[in-house]
Amino acid sequence: MAEKGIYGTGCKNIRAIGMIVKPFVVYYGINFITTVLLTYLVDICIRFVGGAWDIEYQPTVSAVIGGLAMVSGILPLWSAFRKEVCNNNDCNNNKCNNKYKNNARDNNKKISFKKSLLTITLAFSSSVSLNILFISLHLTESSETYNQVAAHQYGVILPVGLVLYGIVSPLAEEIVFRGIIYNRMKNIWMNFQDKHRGPVIVPMLLSSLLFGIYHGNIVQMLYGFLMGMLIAYVYEKCGHFLYAFLFHAAANSTIYMMTGNIFLYERFTKPYIGLVLAGITVLLLYFWGRTFFSEKR
Repeated sequence: MAEKGIYGTGCKNIRAIGMIVKPFVVYYGINFITTVLLTYLVDICIRFVGGAWDIEYQPTVSAVIGGLAMVSGILPLWSAFRKEVCNNNDCNNNKCNNKYKNNARDNNKKISFKKSLLTITLAFSSSVSLNILFISLHLTESSETYNQVAAHQYGVILPVGLVLYGIVSPLAEEIVFRGIIYNRMKNIWMNFQDKHRGPVIVPMLLSSLLFGIYHGNIVQMLYGFLMGMLIAYVYEKCGHFLYAFLFHAAANSTIYMMTGNIFLYERFTKPYIGLVLAGITVLLLYFWGRTFFSEKR
């Protein structure tokens, strides 16, 4: 009986790991395959008309391909995402199923202007202060990979970049990392604790670590991990996936606009501004965590 119990526990652990890894592998795999195929098709079309890649527009074309790849990556995960957010009480009906759409109206009652405004403010203050800290510590200068990624991103036409990095990318990444992976980690952790409620710091840490690793270079890994923790915190306390997406979208849009514009970059990346914004971030987390975020969902 003991051997059976150990075997059963081992199978459960393997299944749990598989549930967490699978959405990431599916998303990343389809994303990669779609990127390769679309890049190949675009290259064939350009050669067919007797042209060549225009250096000026190449970053924009590549970014659009990347955006389409992200969308293709989340399509097969949509059903799993919808199920996980409902199990996380984003929907009033725990079963969801056919009543998912019918609950949309009741679900919207959880969305408030106050929460949205505070989420955007926290996203702005935390993202800018972290970027100023990294700049002050010369972390961004020391990473060649990061500089290559940044040069590619800021070579994209501004309106296209805002849509891709301010909407498409945050939505796709939040569906995968918070909508599915974090929720699954939390459910597994709570079952492991054998409690209906329990500390979610472990799922927050693990999902944020995976989110950081996903970005592929040291600077973005560290930034992604820290921002991932904040996004998971906001999601957990607000109780609705919208706020995770809103935080991510606001942070991405802020940094994209600030770093990609020389005028804004020179005036906002000052150490004293970073300290002020860091202070605002701490105050928001402290007071918001004690009062506003503590309300029952």
